[in-house]
Amino acid sequence: MILGYLKKNLLRGFRISPFRIPLRGLIPVPIYIGASLAVGFAAGLFSPGVVDSPLLFVLPFSLFIFPCLLEEAFFRGVLIPNDAASRSKGKIIAYIVLSTMAFVLWHPANALTINPPAAPLFLNPAFLLIVAFLGITCSISYIVSRSLWVPIIIHWLTVVVWVIFLGGRNKLLEL
Repeated sequence: MILGYLKKNLLRGFRISPFRIPLRGLIPVPIYIGASLAVGFAAGLFSPGVVDSPLLFVLPFSLFIFPCLLEEAFFRGVLIPNDAASRSKGKIIAYIVLSTMAFVLWHPANALTINPPAAPLFLNPAFLLIVAFLGITCSISYIVSRSLWVPIIIHWLTVVVWVIFLGGRNKLLEL
């Protein structure tokens, strides 16, 4: 039963090309960018500049696997049915809320269990608000596109820009 669900949803989401999606699946992206930049700069979570790290060229590849690929596979590919767009508006909203709540709660849970040094950042309300914006954006883009690659790419670009260009790596290292 579980394997059937994963095959029908998670694996199908990986098989759908991100290049054949309806453009309306990307409508939340500029809204997310604007809201996140406003919150991030106001809260002091963002500081422009290129990170000075010997890992600069490795970071995009490692960030692709975790958090982006693995988190999106679970929070979108498992928690949201691949055919969610064909469901009622109420169910679609419920999928978005469930997925986003789990995604947001994962960050403090991660910090309090697996990664305690990240707790000050991962418990920061402004950071969690940006995470919620990202969760909503990725959920909507997945529901509309049915391709897991779309939220994975959105998530990856977000994390790469934050870590490399907006001081995110430095924020994590300050902890």
